Amino acid sequence: MHARETTPRGAWRKQLVDEYRHLCWLYRLPLRPPVFEIMDNQSRAGAWSPGFDTLKIAVWLITDCTWDVVLEILKHEVSHQYVQQVMGRMDEVPHGPAFQEACDRLGVHPAFRTATGRIPRLLQRQGPHTGSGVLARIEKLFSLAQSANEHEAALAMQKANALLRKHNLERIGQQAATEYDYLIINLGKKRLAAYQRVIASLLKDFFYVNVVLSQQFDPKTLASHRVIELIGARENLDVAEYVYRFLENRLPHLWQGFSQDTGVPAKERNSYFLGVLHGFRQKLQEQDRQDMASRGGAGAGELILANDPGLIRYCRWRHPRLRTIQHAGPRVYVNAYEAGQQEGRQLVIHKGVAGQAQGIGGLLPLP
Repeated sequence: MHARETTPRGAWRKQLVDEYRHLCWLYRLPLRPPVFEIMDNQSRAGAWSPGFDTLKIAVWLITDCTWDVVLEILKHEVSHQYVQQVMGRMDEVPHGPAFQEACDRLGVHPAFRTATGRIPRLLQRQGPHTGSGVLARIEKLFSLAQSANEHEAALAMQKANALLRKHNLERIGQQAATEYDYLIINLGKKRLAAYQRVIASLLKDFFYVNVVLSQQFDPKTLASHRVIELIGARENLDVAEYVYRFLENRLPHLWQGFSQDTGVPAKERNSYFLGVLHGFRQKLQEQDRQDMASRGGAGAGELILANDPGLIRYCRWRHPRLRTIQHAGPRVYVNAYEAGQQEGRQLVIHKGVAGQAQGIGGLLPLP
């Protein structure tokens, strides 16, 4: 038995069992543990066999899709089990009202609640959605932020941030219908660097998304990777993901210039990164203060999140047992950190070079 679990199929099955147990703990599900089967040559992504208490997942789903998609299919099938074993409403149509109630109970993503439809290779939003108008205006401002004139570039970014802030204040104040979603950034690493945690913190504090740091299984390497999960209104997710990718790409570029000019050793690279991000945080804080003053005190990112009841409900629905863990700050090389901090105060988020990977809602290419 132990030898089989070292094979890919054995590892997949073991991981599915672990994920199932976690779901039962997370959502307090009083279910009988099923038999797990990896299906070959099946067109269906998954299946629940009530007569045999068997939960099946297709091989192609595991090999062709990201693990968050596999988890949504798993939750879909567990919802069928919940209808049978807890709700006792098997007389209804398979994907009828009882099943939808079970999906609500288990936090199944809306894209995975039907019997048919294309299974996405990875979970992402496509096409225009509510808020796409504001994204187009932010795109225009980020384009202006490419200006060689430092003052014009900074002003354009400040206006983009103010526009996003205004949009969220109006959305919450008017109790407008909002589509909430989640997005997972998987960097394929077993650990997150300190600067990546800092970027995640910036997104939470200034770009109106909640952030959850967790792990996700990789069926190809049979290892678990640390991932950054962003949760929020769909337009905020688009902007936050773009900002994350922008900073991930921009930091090495800034370091290359700094290290060539000064000759500092590579061991000071992370200190420089952290300094840039701290300086950028100071810049965003100052912009926030200015905008709050012009609005009579309303506008801080954390305050907006705390007053978004829809987002609070969505986060509790997706992560009903979330814990907060504090991490000690890393040691830094002071000179590199301070040089990075100075650079960060001048940093401007702007539109990338045309023709490269797309960013905001399919609108902005990444740098």
